[in-house]
Amino acid sequence: MTIDELKSELLGKSFPEKVTISPDQVVFDVELFLKTQFIMLELWKKDIEKSPAYIRLMRFREAVNPKDEETPATS
Repeated sequence: MTIDELKSELLGKSFPEKVTISPDQVVFDVELFLKTQFIMLELWKKDIEKSPAYIRLMRFREAVNPKDEETPATS
């Protein structure tokens, strides 16, 4: 996923006040978290998938958009 795709998916949306990314990572200020992570990601010069900010953003994305495994298959 590119930076622009992440931005379009995460920026400008409403999220819960507190988002648990993992047992040891909880976001209390989503706006500040996203702003900071995107700044860090823009400054990253190596492979994007190795960026700690990218990893945190992907985990945040998964936390706010859990896969619904109970969705019935279409026939």
